[in-house]
Amino acid sequence: MVRYSDIIKDSVKKKDEDGTKDLTDPKKTDASLRFSAIKEFSTSSELAALPAEKDTEYMEQLCATIVDYLKKVQGLVKNDEPFDIKQAVDTVAHIVNTPDLVEKFYQATILSKNDNEDYLTYHLIKVMVYALKVGAGLKYSRKKLLELGLAALFYDIGLFKMPEKITEKRGTLTDAELDIIKKHAEIGGDILSRFQTEHPMLPRVAREHHERENGSGYPAQLEGNEICEYAKIMGLVDTFDAMIHNRPYRKALAQHFSVKELVGSKNFLFSSKIIKAFLDEMGVFPVGSYVRLNNSEIGKVIATSKDHPLKPTIKITFNGHGNKASGKNVINLEEHPILYVTAAVSEEELPSNQIV
Repeated sequence: MVRYSDIIKDSVKKKDEDGTKDLTDPKKTDASLRFSAIKEFSTSSELAALPAEKDTEYMEQLCATIVDYLKKVQGLVKNDEPFDIKQAVDTVAHIVNTPDLVEKFYQATILSKNDNEDYLTYHLIKVMVYALKVGAGLKYSRKKLLELGLAALFYDIGLFKMPEKITEKRGTLTDAELDIIKKHAEIGGDILSRFQTEHPMLPRVAREHHERENGSGYPAQLEGNEICEYAKIMGLVDTFDAMIHNRPYRKALAQHFSVKELVGSKNFLFSSKIIKAFLDEMGVFPVGSYVRLNNSEIGKVIATSKDHPLKPTIKITFNGHGNKASGKNVINLEEHPILYVTAAVSEEELPSNQIV
């Protein structure tokens, strides 16, 4: 698969059986879907069928519903056929309007292991969740969160039109292949232009999500305030997710080290305002990362604290002797003043390289 972080680095260097929704009918997308006109959102039958309890099964089914929809959209886009976005609107509204669902969905998706299946589809879902968290940190209104979440599901839609021999390639892309891949931003904007009237931010975010603060991005080398804020958010969280996931041709960076790299790019590639909101929401040690405590135990972060970012809640995975921990030993470091994080730990550094 395409290494999306390589594209980013290169740009700097160069300066109805399967569902009840009819996605093929563009007539269903009308003025009623404008966010300014929405008061109460209808819920798609797929969402209505989900279990009411916000448990693991619920999150898995919600994710599966979105995956099925995006795959159907992908097939239609590849064949130059129109698609409907009402289900996407319903889904984002459902997530935004359900208390604590963004946080619960975030924890479920970030801890899941699906690096080798439908990478782009799951990538879009995770980017949506990250974006909604950053939007919440920026105190976005409900309407803006809906716009942001919808844009996140479609910002990379141009990649659906890229040649599979390039997107499925194992290894570094050639300059010529990178030039082809870079066209996905403008192609995505063109695809989404049919929704311009109801959702003007959709095509703009698609076109601008690879633009960077210093003008080193593409396709228009926009800089600073020329780039819309939604696209700035998408650019940051897109990069973060690409960095922390294993691909067939390279190992993922540990989340903590990915965060450090992004912070180091402040005002160069990414907005300091967006980075601050990202850090506030994701934490210095994001959910899913491993840390070593001062008693030599190693744990996996399962929750973070905005008030005490260096005091996450962790599940102990290895004891001080390097042996796999038994039982469900969960520690909220805020409640244990004598315990603290001494270092981040990459998966390669885990005892016997055991990923838990």
